[in-house]
Amino acid sequence: MKPALAALFLSPLLIAAPAFAQETNELPRFEALQQQEQAFEQRRVDNLETQRQRELDRMAAPNSGFTGADRAIRDLEYARERDRIILQGELEREQVARQRQLENTALPNRRIAPYSSLVVTNPEQYILPPAPPGQYYARLNGRFVLVDRTSELVVKVLEPQPTDPTADVPLGPRPPPRPGLPTARIGASSDYVILNPTSLSLPPAPQGQFYATYEGRILLVDLQTERAVKVMER
Repeated sequence: MKPALAALFLSPLLIAAPAFAQETNELPRFEALQQQEQAFEQRRVDNLETQRQRELDRMAAPNSGFTGADRAIRDLEYARERDRIILQGELEREQVARQRQLENTALPNRRIAPYSSLVVTNPEQYILPPAPPGQYYARLNGRFVLVDRTSELVVKVLEPQPTDPTADVPLGPRPPPRPGLPTARIGASSDYVILNPTSLSLPPAPQGQFYATYEGRILLVDLQTERAVKVMER
């Protein structure tokens, strides 16, 4: 292809490049990845708590050679490691929240051409009223916006409604991990025991175990060790 002919062929594409670039605005959603990250963080907290409980029980055994001070120091080390894991996850969540806030703040400065794939051509499908004269709707970063037809700039960001779609809404920060299992012993005769599990829609406890309410959570407790083995989901 001759240079002049190639330039003539490519020039329309170069002129239209900004318009094509803005079509790639919508962020993909990674629910599965977020769930994996949440499960990994929760597993780290749970495994650390299990390891802590096992080691402190071993250190508290008769003739173990460990003093109360030794156990307190080891317990403090575990607490610091747990706080480090939780702080790391919290910093990641704050970073995602800040990024989401910046994206929302930048919405009024976006330009959306009338032929963009982001333009909403059927507002009635989303229970939107007719757009004002000289304006049209678009869907940007999971939000409905009004765009000025002359300047092609976003002039208004609509408040989210319960009927709005959510498939294109960027994921927010993943929730923090649940607290680990409590290490306190819960005896079968204590006031924490749930005497009537059916009143809380709980299935019968497995043999050798019972339910208890402790620190606002429903726990499944081992009868022999008097230790919580599971947090029951409500």
